[in-house]
Amino acid sequence: MDHVRREISRRALIRAGLGAAALGAVRPDRLVAATDSCGQEGIYPRPEGEGGWETAEPADVGVDPARLGEAVRFHDEAAATVSYGGALIVVRGGAIISESYVTGAEGGPQPWTADTCNDMKSSTKSVFGTAVGVFLDEFRDTIDLDTPLVGTSRADSLVPQLWDQPITDERKTRIKVKHALSMTSGHETPEPWLAPSARRHFHGYSGPYQMYEYCFGWWRFDDVPAHHELKFEPGSSFNYSNYGLEQMALAMRNRSGELVGPYVYDRVLGPIGMARGIRDNMFRDMPYSDGRELNFAAEPGWGVGGSTGCDAYGADKSESPYGLNTVVGSTLRCTARDFARLAYLWLRKGRWSGRQLVPEAWLEVATRRFVRSDGTAPSPYGYTFWVMDRIEGVPSDLYMSRGHNLNHSFVIPSLDLVVVRQGNDNRRSEGGAPFMDRLIQGIVAATT
Repeated sequence: MDHVRREISRRALIRAGLGAAALGAVRPDRLVAATDSCGQEGIYPRPEGEGGWETAEPADVGVDPARLGEAVRFHDEAAATVSYGGALIVVRGGAIISESYVTGAEGGPQPWTADTCNDMKSSTKSVFGTAVGVFLDEFRDTIDLDTPLVGTSRADSLVPQLWDQPITDERKTRIKVKHALSMTSGHETPEPWLAPSARRHFHGYSGPYQMYEYCFGWWRFDDVPAHHELKFEPGSSFNYSNYGLEQMALAMRNRSGELVGPYVYDRVLGPIGMARGIRDNMFRDMPYSDGRELNFAAEPGWGVGGSTGCDAYGADKSESPYGLNTVVGSTLRCTARDFARLAYLWLRKGRWSGRQLVPEAWLEVATRRFVRSDGTAPSPYGYTFWVMDRIEGVPSDLYMSRGHNLNHSFVIPSLDLVVVRQGNDNRRSEGGAPFMDRLIQGIVAATT
């Protein structure tokens, strides 16, 4: 494609109130080009303080401006956006071709701008999946997807802490790394962030009410499904849950000696130009005031849990011998532009400005449907990524990160397309169809 770009500042975008940037030619010296593993040229954004993303006219990268404008207006005027605000970024050919920020009439960030940091909710899981890919490559001589996570004894366990009490369900010993990452570990789903009922110890345990003790099944809430037993044999079914992921995160901390957030920031997020605060700002208190779970902030950062002062998964901020770790199922707060960097890294198969930051082979397998031992792949999920291969009118190579309150990223390699959406309202339908489907269908219709 003949890319014609020019620089336009974020402040100018906000002052102009533009949903799709009015763009022109770029200065050639601003382009940062590199060749990816497929031999294709990629344009990579500079850090925000050094100019940030390039921008382009939609028509100059093969996108119909009028139809893209319709899709952006759909987003901006939808109930899920006008209520508590939202952000939308569309990237093609390495340049932003549309950028929109809507301040909510009922609440949310006031105003919502390009500098607003929003909790990406469960899209954080895919950030964790990125970290796992780097970790498995670094420790490839001793750990792979078939390595037992719990193991049959403390000596062969990636999480020996689990063996400080009797294992509460013998099936847990058969959980492998691949089961935790593919949502096939058998853990329960509900997340008691709001601590809706009394905490209870299981028989024989009297320790702290903290995150890992909860994931291990040693304490529970009244009227909330517990984790002392699994729902099914690991690998035999699918159940979306955070708790296998948190145990995998503990395994990573055990082996690497680093919290997951700093681990992936130093190796991936920092090199692609994401804000330093994502590494250094560790939120111990994740306040959720109501059912919408509004969780935005002026500064980027990532939640931590597991010990003193932390309330992740309804814990009571008690002291625990297991210590802090990054909460990997949710809580990453960043700008839409920063998350677009990560989605663009996924699009470029883990490569950034000539460096392979994440193994390409990992992203290939992580973004395909998980295949069970019987050879079937019924669930649209890989390893921390959703595989959205059955949306009408959308290429079947679409994969995405998905988060509560419609905090999503969409990656379509065949169209060289990335879309990032942030929000604080989880209304999912517009005109009888899922909001998510209608949004990406509209953008794709402008692109093909």
